[in-house]
Amino acid sequence: MRALPVVVALLVTASVATAQDDPLRTARDLYASAAYEEALAELTRVGSSAATAPTTRETDAYRAFCLVALGRAGEAQEVAESLVRADPLLSIDQFPDASPRIAAMFAAVQRRVLPQLVKDEYRTARAHALESAADAKPRLLRVRALLGVAGEIGAVDETLADVRMLVDGFLELAQATEPRRPPDVTTADAAASAAVSPPAAAVATAANAGVTAPTAVYQPQPKVPPTLLDLVRRLHRGAAIDVVVNERGTVDDVIVTQSVTAAYDALIVATARTWRYKPALKDGVPIRFVSAVVINASGK
Repeated sequence: MRALPVVVALLVTASVATAQDDPLRTARDLYASAAYEEALAELTRVGSSAATAPTTRETDAYRAFCLVALGRAGEAQEVAESLVRADPLLSIDQFPDASPRIAAMFAAVQRRVLPQLVKDEYRTARAHALESAADAKPRLLRVRALLGVAGEIGAVDETLADVRMLVDGFLELAQATEPRRPPDVTTADAAASAAVSPPAAAVATAANAGVTAPTAVYQPQPKVPPTLLDLVRRLHRGAAIDVVVNERGTVDDVIVTQSVTAAYDALIVATARTWRYKPALKDGVPIRFVSAVVINASGK
């Protein structure tokens, strides 16, 4: 009989150890058994003594789950919003107890809250990038990750698309200011070869004798946002493109032969596709022609 206190002591010790290792186990069990009010009470107890951010995050997540189950949608959304604001990259998929209804509620809160969080994060990253693009790189990568989440849940509007373009520009500026490694000879040779090789479908260039080059009749400059334009100027290099003009004077293709940033290149390519020409001529007959165009930071 004297062994009984030892057994009880061991059981109590094991119970305490389990509670310390997994403080939310009881709350999860109560939630799984549909005892939602009891689970909320347990979550309040755990939350008052939560020692780590992951425990606090999971406590709030299960609080939202219980509130949804109890039909207290407004309170659930408030808790979900606090979760998103605390960790915009939080994925509800990491919680196996999240039902489709909970996931839908969480996604709706994200769609409402995330765009402004992205803009706030971008303003902070931009302020650092204007001082030092390289030092701001971690912040810029975080904004890009947030934009990825926004894209997954359908929360990207025209404003966030502009933010994505500017973030990419700042990141390329950061990369341009980093110490450069010696290029791989094979890669460098391949890039150089691709840059000087005209498109296979083109039939004439300025080097061809007896060919009259096309004449531009509509050639607007790219509309570049001021912040991106400032980035381009900081890089101190212009863009170069090959424009494939067909027999009708419209543009069949645009090939970037000297890149500035992905965002700036994309604007140039999109604008160049709208250009119109009097077609190139050979013996008085319209022909396809590859026209090389250099664009500086203020336009063509």
